[in-house]
Amino acid sequence: ANSSTPDALAVVNQLRDLAADPMNRRAIVQDQGCLPGLILFLDHPNPQVVYSALLAVRYLAESCQNREKMKGELGMMLSLQNVMQKAGEAFVKRPC
Repeated sequence: ANSSTPDALAVVNQLRDLAADPMNRRAIVQDQGCLPGLILFLDHPNPQVVYSALLAVRYLAESCQNREKMKGELGMMLSLQNVMQKAGEAFVKRPC
């Protein structure tokens, strides 16, 4: 899994950078492969990949017309809940 991490990071960073531009957001959400790919990145073992994926989701969700489509995308809400749960566990368990 380690060898694929740089590739995953490069791809998700590219997607994040595209999503940062409001002109691209509609096209990304309409694309057949983008949202499912983004959902996979939310479940990635590398926290950097997850972080970039979350930023991309945030950018895409800034457009109201995108939100309904995103909410309806298979696995999106579940993956976001998982990320929040993992973040919460890390926050609680990690010693200061």
